[in-house]
Amino acid sequence: MAEENFMETGRLEAFYDAIIAIIVTVLVLELPQPATASLASLWALKTSYFAYVISFLVCANLWQYHHLIYNHVDRINTKIIWQNIVLMFVFSLVPYLTIFVANHPNEFIPQALYGLDFIIVDIILYYMAKSLLEINRENEEYLKSALNVREALYIPLIIFFIGFIIALLGYPIAIIICCLITIIRTLYISLKV
Repeated sequence: MAEENFMETGRLEAFYDAIIAIIVTVLVLELPQPATASLASLWALKTSYFAYVISFLVCANLWQYHHLIYNHVDRINTKIIWQNIVLMFVFSLVPYLTIFVANHPNEFIPQALYGLDFIIVDIILYYMAKSLLEINRENEEYLKSALNVREALYIPLIIFFIGFIIALLGYPIAIIICCLITIIRTLYISLKV
C-alpha cells in the first residue's frame, strides 16, 4: 500500500476563509431595502433581519469552530480536503435558504430545508472530525475535546428534531428558533474549549 501524502492546512484554511467571507457578503447583499425611510418599513422586514442574524451567526460560528480545530491540526489529506469541499457546497446554500425562509416564515418547507442544511453541515463536521483525529494523533487529546461527538452532533440533532416536530404541529418558525438555540449553545461550548 502506498504511503499517504499529507498536506499542511494553510491553503485549505485560506479557501475556507474566502468562502465564508463570500457567503456573508451575499447574505448582506440579499437583505431587502425598506420601502420608505421609516421605522414601520424597517419593522415590516423583521423576518428578513431575523433570518439574516441567524445565518450570520451560523457563518461566524462555523468559521470560529473551523479556526479552533485547524489551529491544532498539523496535517490534512485528500479525504479531509474533499470533506471540506462538500461542507462548503452544502454551507453555500445558506444565503439562498435564508431568503427562502425570510420570504416564507410561516411555511414548513422553507424552514425544513433551512434546518436540514444545518443538520447536513453537522454530519459532515462529524465525519471530518473523525478523519482529522485519525491523522493528527499528537493533538488527539485537544481534538477529542473540541470534536466531542455528543456535544458537536447528538445534542444539535436532538434540538433540530424537536424543532421539526414542533414545525409539523403547525409552528414552522420553531426550526429557525432551534437553529438559534443550537448556535448559542455551540458558541458557549466553543468558548470553554
